[in-house]
Amino acid sequence: MIKAVFIDIDNTVMDFDRCSERSMRLTCADWDIAYDASMFEVFKRYNDRRWQDIERGELTVARLFEVRWNEVFALLGVPMTDGPEFERDFHVYLNVSDIPVDGAREALEYLHGKYRVYAASNSNTMKQRLRLEKTDMLRFFDDIFLSEELGETKPSPAFFDACFARIGDLSPSETVMIGDSLTADILGAASYGMTTCWYNHNRLPYDKSSLPADFVINDIRDVKTFL
Repeated sequence: MIKAVFIDIDNTVMDFDRCSERSMRLTCADWDIAYDASMFEVFKRYNDRRWQDIERGELTVARLFEVRWNEVFALLGVPMTDGPEFERDFHVYLNVSDIPVDGAREALEYLHGKYRVYAASNSNTMKQRLRLEKTDMLRFFDDIFLSEELGETKPSPAFFDACFARIGDLSPSETVMIGDSLTADILGAASYGMTTCWYNHNRLPYDKSSLPADFVINDIRDVKTFL
């Protein structure tokens, strides 16, 4: 029987794509860099690829933040030599971004009180707590597990070890992990013995016969169909 729900934050509860697009646009304006929407698409493809490197243990978050903007602007053909400073300015906006995924509040209100609800995110502490507090969704969570605090990232078993050690009285078979990443959220949790739900945030094509998730939803409100 499911007693607790683990849920990812970026592109599951908070709309990371919209938050980061806005942050990139505002930071470019501060730096007098001409901006158009096609630039964000380059950033998104680059960032998605690099986070997959992090999930495979081939890159650290700290290193990503050192190189990200120099590499993105190189792809865009825009001169940039101080990517780490641009990163810091970008995070000033990103840390206070408050655009939730459509239906996230409704889903959390539904889960809260029926299950214990835990956030599980490969991210830094200040950003996620501020964003959840600004959107008045922090109150729906019993605890928040963040890679920066735990010293481990999904899909590593060590990340989930740390989560369950802090909770103390749950087994993986009594929990479900909901998230948008097939690698970090679904494969990581499934390997740990948790039930899994893939939130197909971008409505990507998929093969149901080979998908590792126990459930697949395109709208986060559809958690009601199985919980």
